Amino acid sequence: MNRLRLTLILLFAALFLHFAAAGQSKASAATILSSLRSRMASAPAVEAVFTINGGQGPVQGSVILSGAKYSMTTPQMSVWYDGRTQWTFLRNTNEVSITEPSADERLSTNPFAILSDQTGHYTARRLSDNSGRYRVELVPRDKSSIIKRYVLFIDHTDSWPRALTVEFDDNRRIEVVIENIGASAVRDAATFAFDARKHPAAEIIDLR
Repeated sequence: MNRLRLTLILLFAALFLHFAAAGQSKASAATILSSLRSRMASAPAVEAVFTINGGQGPVQGSVILSGAKYSMTTPQMSVWYDGRTQWTFLRNTNEVSITEPSADERLSTNPFAILSDQTGHYTARRLSDNSGRYRVELVPRDKSSIIKRYVLFIDHTDSWPRALTVEFDDNRRIEVVIENIGASAVRDAATFAFDARKHPAAEIIDLR
């Protein structure tokens, strides 16, 4: 009896794992992205620590996302976006550029902007999985975009992104490894705007 019971338990466990894996394999790119966006939208803010490889990397930094707004900091620069206006502060020149960027410009400045982007200006398709993670490719519909494609690596179990790659039209490629990401407390509007009082000597370049 005990042997029969053990056999049944193992059989049900095997069936559960089979159907769970089958459910993962059937998930479309749209379903995977929807789960990611739902996870991010349910949090007052999302905070991540990352390393960028490629270009001038490795570069470590952090980012705070809240809807379309974001604040990103690395040793070389800081970027703030309040949903309309973006401030880009370069530390080596002590300059702040002010713009009202397009979606493509936002995505090329801050790779994390793709995580909450809802414009639908790209085509999404699921690639083969990698190390227990979903892989979703995003290709801009606008042929003039400087971005050739994104690839998002999203955890099977919690829907948080773990890495992303960006390929540009000049064949540059960067890889962003997300070392830590999670829900964060609500942030006030000042988090997503440049504070001139903290950089009184900075040169302001208004490109709006």
